Amino acid sequence: MPEQLQQAPRTYAAPEFAVTVVRVAAEVLETMFFEEAVPTPCEHAWLSTAVSVHVSFEGSHQGEFLLSVSPDTARSIASGFLGLDPEEMTETQPGEVILELANILCGALMSNLWPESVLSLDTPELASAEHAFLGAMHCCFSLPDGMVAVSIGVCSGDASA
Repeated sequence: MPEQLQQAPRTYAAPEFAVTVVRVAAEVLETMFFEEAVPTPCEHAWLSTAVSVHVSFEGSHQGEFLLSVSPDTARSIASGFLGLDPEEMTETQPGEVILELANILCGALMSNLWPESVLSLDTPELASAEHAFLGAMHCCFSLPDGMVAVSIGVCSGDASA
């Protein structure tokens, strides 16, 4: 994780910011990946086995996005997205689909949070679950086959803008 994100103060317009993150994440998971996502209280024991993806963004706002998906959920999401039975998938396909999910979800969140901003997303990269807490906006979702966690850390720009 870049040093500036570890050290920079973060400000969030808590209610609106949180509502937007929950709404957009649930919409993307339901419409693009055919998964019903229900916001749920965080319980992070599963993160040590999660498939996690990190995306940095910059422009009028700079920060990081992290998506963590429990292994069974990653397989279910990949199966639905690719139109394959879970047994037909290769070992790498769930991770590849979660990379795409992170890209789609990060872009949708940025567009909804800051619609007038000009932002650039870096290429999504697989990350370790230890980066799951960016000291930022974080929410967890329960899906039929497991859990999803979404975190967004902003180190510059006004998160309420």
